[in-house]
Amino acid sequence: MQESKTRIFLRNPFCRAAIVSKRPLMCEGLQVIMAEKAPQSSLVLLSDYSQLTPEVLLQIDVVVLELDSSLQEIFNECELLNSLQNQYRQVHWVITLPAHLTNIAIERLLTSRTSLLSLHEPMGSIIEHVFNCGGEVERISRLLLQEKAAQSTRAEVVSTNLTFSERRVLRLISKGWQLTQIATLLEKNYKTVSAQKSSALRRLSLKSDAEMYAWMISEQGMQELNLSPRNPVM
Repeated sequence: MQESKTRIFLRNPFCRAAIVSKRPLMCEGLQVIMAEKAPQSSLVLLSDYSQLTPEVLLQIDVVVLELDSSLQEIFNECELLNSLQNQYRQVHWVITLPAHLTNIAIERLLTSRTSLLSLHEPMGSIIEHVFNCGGEVERISRLLLQEKAAQSTRAEVVSTNLTFSERRVLRLISKGWQLTQIATLLEKNYKTVSAQKSSALRRLSLKSDAEMYAWMISEQGMQELNLSPRNPVM
Protein backbone atom coordinates (compact mmCIF):
# COMPACT_ATOMS: atom_id res chain seq x y z
CA MET A 1 0.00 0.00 0.00
CA GLN A 2 2.76 2.40 0.91
CA GLU A 3 4.60 1.63 -2.33
CA SER A 4 1.48 2.46 -4.34
CA LYS A 5 1.08 5.79 -2.55
CA THR A 6 4.72 6.67 -3.27
CA ARG A 7 4.28 5.89 -6.94
CA ILE A 8 1.22 8.14 -7.17
CA PHE A 9 2.98 10.86 -5.19
CA LEU A 10 5.89 11.00 -7.67
CA ARG A 11 3.77 10.75 -10.81
CA ASN A 12 4.95 14.21 -11.88
CA PRO A 13 8.14 15.03 -9.89
CA PHE A 14 8.76 18.04 -12.14
CA CYS A 15 5.41 19.60 -11.19
CA ARG A 16 5.21 23.39 -11.34
CA ALA A 17 2.69 24.62 -8.78
CA ALA A 18 1.27 27.92 -7.56
CA ILE A 19 -0.42 28.29 -4.19
CA VAL A 20 -2.87 31.04 -3.30
CA SER A 21 -3.03 31.12 0.48
CA LYS A 22 -2.75 33.57 3.36
CA ARG A 23 -1.87 30.81 5.80
CA PRO A 24 1.89 30.63 6.47
CA LEU A 25 1.70 27.00 7.59
CA MET A 26 0.13 25.95 4.30
CA CYS A 27 2.79 27.69 2.23
CA GLU A 28 5.69 26.58 4.40
CA GLY A 29 4.39 23.01 4.56
CA LEU A 30 4.18 22.70 0.80
CA GLN A 31 7.61 24.27 0.36
CA VAL A 32 9.29 21.87 2.78
CA ILE A 33 7.62 18.70 1.48
CA MET A 34 8.12 19.55 -2.19
CA ALA A 35 11.79 20.40 -1.62
CA GLU A 36 12.32 17.14 0.25
CA LYS A 37 10.35 14.72 -1.91
CA ALA A 38 10.62 16.31 -5.35
CA PRO A 39 13.48 18.84 -5.55
CA GLN A 40 12.95 19.14 -9.32
CA SER A 41 9.53 20.69 -8.71
CA SER A 42 8.84 24.40 -8.32
CA LEU A 43 6.39 26.43 -6.24
CA VAL A 44 5.14 29.99 -6.66
CA LEU A 45 3.61 31.58 -3.55
CA LEU A 46 0.73 34.02 -4.05
CA SER A 47 -1.46 35.78 -1.51
CA ASP A 48 -4.36 36.82 -3.74
CA TYR A 49 -6.28 35.62 -6.80
CA SER A 50 -5.35 38.83 -8.64
CA GLN A 51 -1.78 37.54 -8.82
CA LEU A 52 -2.87 34.64 -11.04
CA THR A 53 -1.75 36.51 -14.14
CA PRO A 54 -1.36 35.01 -17.63
CA GLU A 55 2.41 35.03 -17.09
CA VAL A 56 2.00 32.83 -14.02
CA LEU A 57 -0.72 30.53 -15.34
CA LEU A 58 1.13 29.74 -18.58
CA GLN A 59 4.14 28.50 -16.59
CA ILE A 60 2.47 26.16 -14.09
CA ASP A 61 0.71 22.80 -13.96
CA VAL A 62 -1.30 23.10 -10.73
CA VAL A 63 -2.96 25.88 -8.73
CA VAL A 64 -3.69 25.20 -5.06
CA LEU A 65 -6.04 27.79 -3.59
CA GLU A 66 -8.27 28.37 -0.61
CA LEU A 67 -11.90 29.27 -1.17
CA ASP A 68 -12.99 30.72 2.16
CA SER A 69 -14.52 34.09 1.32
CA SER A 70 -17.54 35.84 2.72
CA LEU A 71 -20.89 34.92 1.24
CA GLN A 72 -21.12 38.33 -0.40
CA GLU A 73 -17.88 37.67 -2.33
CA ILE A 74 -18.04 33.97 -3.07
CA PHE A 75 -20.08 34.07 -6.27
CA ASN A 76 -17.95 36.78 -7.87
CA GLU A 77 -14.85 34.74 -7.06
CA CYS A 78 -16.38 31.58 -8.51
CA GLU A 79 -17.11 33.49 -11.71
CA LEU A 80 -13.49 34.67 -11.90
CA LEU A 81 -12.07 31.20 -11.20
CA ASN A 82 -14.40 29.59 -13.72
CA SER A 83 -13.17 32.06 -16.34
CA LEU A 84 -9.55 31.16 -15.56
CA GLN A 85 -10.38 27.45 -15.73
CA ASN A 86 -11.80 27.91 -19.22
CA GLN A 87 -8.85 29.99 -20.43
CA TYR A 88 -6.02 27.85 -19.03
CA ARG A 89 -7.11 24.28 -19.63
CA GLN A 90 -3.63 22.89 -19.04
CA VAL A 91 -3.87 23.83 -15.35
CA HIS A 92 -5.24 21.49 -12.70
CA TRP A 93 -7.04 23.25 -9.83
CA VAL A 94 -6.84 21.95 -6.26
CA ILE A 95 -9.37 23.96 -4.24
CA THR A 96 -9.67 23.74 -0.46
CA LEU A 97 -12.91 24.98 1.08
CA PRO A 98 -15.18 24.71 4.14
CA ALA A 99 -18.01 22.18 4.04
CA HIS A 100 -20.80 24.78 3.76
CA LEU A 101 -19.44 25.94 0.36
CA THR A 102 -19.37 22.43 -1.13
CA ASN A 103 -22.61 22.71 -3.10
CA ILE A 104 -21.59 26.05 -4.59
CA ALA A 105 -18.17 24.73 -5.60
CA ILE A 106 -19.64 21.58 -7.16
CA GLU A 107 -22.16 23.65 -9.09
CA ARG A 108 -19.75 26.29 -10.34
CA LEU A 109 -16.17 24.99 -10.24
CA LEU A 110 -16.00 21.20 -10.49
CA THR A 111 -14.52 20.05 -13.81
CA SER A 112 -12.41 17.13 -14.99
CA ARG A 113 -9.35 19.20 -14.01
CA THR A 114 -10.55 20.27 -10.57
CA SER A 115 -10.26 18.65 -7.15
CA LEU A 116 -12.28 19.88 -4.16
CA LEU A 117 -10.67 19.27 -0.77
CA SER A 118 -11.52 20.17 2.81
CA LEU A 119 -10.07 23.33 4.28
CA HIS A 120 -8.74 20.97 6.98
CA GLU A 121 -7.28 18.47 4.52
CA PRO A 122 -4.06 16.74 5.67
CA MET A 123 -0.97 18.05 3.90
CA GLY A 124 -0.28 14.57 2.53
CA SER A 125 -3.58 14.58 0.65
CA ILE A 126 -2.91 18.02 -0.83
CA ILE A 127 0.56 16.93 -1.92
CA GLU A 128 -0.85 13.78 -3.54
CA HIS A 129 -3.26 15.88 -5.60
CA VAL A 130 -0.47 18.29 -6.61
CA PHE A 131 1.85 15.57 -7.89
CA ASN A 132 -0.86 13.42 -9.40
CA CYS A 133 -2.67 16.12 -11.37
CA GLY A 134 -4.39 14.40 -14.25
CA GLY A 135 -4.13 11.03 -12.49
CA GLU A 136 -6.56 8.93 -10.50
CA VAL A 137 -7.25 11.17 -7.52
CA GLU A 138 -10.57 11.96 -5.86
CA ARG A 139 -12.34 14.89 -7.45
CA ILE A 140 -14.12 15.49 -4.13
CA SER A 141 -12.18 14.34 -1.08
CA ARG A 142 -13.70 11.93 1.42
CA LEU A 143 -12.94 14.34 4.26
CA LEU A 144 -14.90 17.14 2.59
CA LEU A 145 -17.86 14.82 1.98
CA GLN A 146 -17.71 13.61 5.59
CA GLU A 147 -17.70 17.18 6.89
CA LYS A 148 -20.64 18.07 4.64
CA ALA A 149 -22.58 15.00 5.80
CA ALA A 150 -21.86 15.82 9.45
CA GLN A 151 -22.97 19.40 8.90
CA SER A 152 -26.24 18.21 7.36
CA THR A 153 -26.80 15.80 10.25
CA ARG A 154 -26.27 18.54 12.83
CA ALA A 155 -28.51 21.02 11.07
CA GLU A 156 -31.90 21.23 12.68
CA VAL A 157 -34.90 21.01 10.42
CA VAL A 158 -36.84 24.18 11.16
CA SER A 159 -40.49 24.56 10.34
CA THR A 160 -40.31 28.13 9.11
CA ASN A 161 -43.95 29.02 8.45
CA LEU A 162 -42.82 32.29 6.90
CA THR A 163 -45.59 34.60 5.79
CA PHE A 164 -45.84 35.58 2.13
CA SER A 165 -44.52 39.08 2.92
CA GLU A 166 -41.59 37.78 4.96
CA ARG A 167 -40.63 35.30 2.26
CA ARG A 168 -40.84 38.01 -0.42
CA VAL A 169 -38.58 40.36 1.55
CA LEU A 170 -35.97 37.64 2.12
CA ARG A 171 -36.10 36.62 -1.51
CA LEU A 172 -35.40 40.19 -2.62
CA ILE A 173 -32.56 40.47 -0.09
CA SER A 174 -31.09 37.27 -1.54
CA LYS A 175 -31.06 38.99 -4.93
CA GLY A 176 -28.95 41.83 -3.52
CA TRP A 177 -31.69 44.41 -2.84
CA GLN A 178 -31.33 46.81 0.09
CA LEU A 179 -34.26 47.41 2.47
CA THR A 180 -34.76 50.95 1.17
CA GLN A 181 -34.99 49.62 -2.39
CA ILE A 182 -37.40 46.88 -1.34
CA ALA A 183 -39.61 49.42 0.42
CA THR A 184 -39.72 51.55 -2.75
CA LEU A 185 -40.42 48.54 -4.96
CA LEU A 186 -43.24 47.24 -2.76
CA GLU A 187 -44.54 50.73 -2.02
CA LYS A 188 -44.24 50.11 1.70
CA ASN A 189 -42.81 52.04 4.63
CA TYR A 190 -39.15 51.24 5.36
CA LYS A 191 -40.05 50.34 8.96
CA THR A 192 -42.63 47.83 7.73
CA VAL A 193 -40.09 46.08 5.50
CA SER A 194 -37.49 46.11 8.27
CA ALA A 195 -40.01 44.61 10.68
CA GLN A 196 -40.86 41.86 8.19
CA LYS A 197 -37.19 41.00 7.85
CA SER A 198 -36.79 40.92 11.65
CA SER A 199 -39.84 38.72 12.16
CA ALA A 200 -38.59 36.32 9.46
CA LEU A 201 -35.23 36.00 11.23
CA ARG A 202 -37.02 35.26 14.52
CA ARG A 203 -39.06 32.49 12.88
CA LEU A 204 -35.84 31.02 11.45
CA SER A 205 -33.97 31.39 14.78
CA LEU A 206 -31.30 33.46 13.02
CA LYS A 207 -29.48 36.12 14.99
CA SER A 208 -27.47 38.05 12.38
CA ASP A 209 -27.24 38.91 8.70
CA ALA A 210 -24.32 36.48 8.37
CA GLU A 211 -26.53 33.63 9.61
CA MET A 212 -29.27 34.82 7.28
CA TYR A 213 -27.01 34.64 4.21
CA ALA A 214 -25.72 31.22 5.28
CA TRP A 215 -29.33 29.99 5.54
CA MET A 216 -30.16 31.45 2.12
CA ILE A 217 -27.50 29.36 0.37
CA SER A 218 -28.39 26.20 2.28
CA GLU A 219 -30.60 23.61 0.59
CA GLN A 220 -33.43 24.46 2.99
CA GLY A 221 -33.13 28.19 2.33
CA MET A 222 -33.06 27.80 -1.44
CA GLN A 223 -36.13 25.58 -1.32
CA GLU A 224 -38.00 27.92 1.04
CA LEU A 225 -37.27 30.97 -1.13
CA ASN A 226 -37.55 29.04 -4.41
CA LEU A 227 -34.05 30.06 -5.47
CA SER A 228 -32.38 28.36 -8.40
CA PRO A 229 -28.80 27.13 -7.77
CA ARG A 230 -27.80 29.13 -10.83
CA ASN A 231 -29.26 32.31 -9.36
CA PRO A 232 -28.08 32.15 -5.74
CA VAL A 233 -27.61 34.76 -3.05
CA MET A 234 -25.91 37.94 -4.16
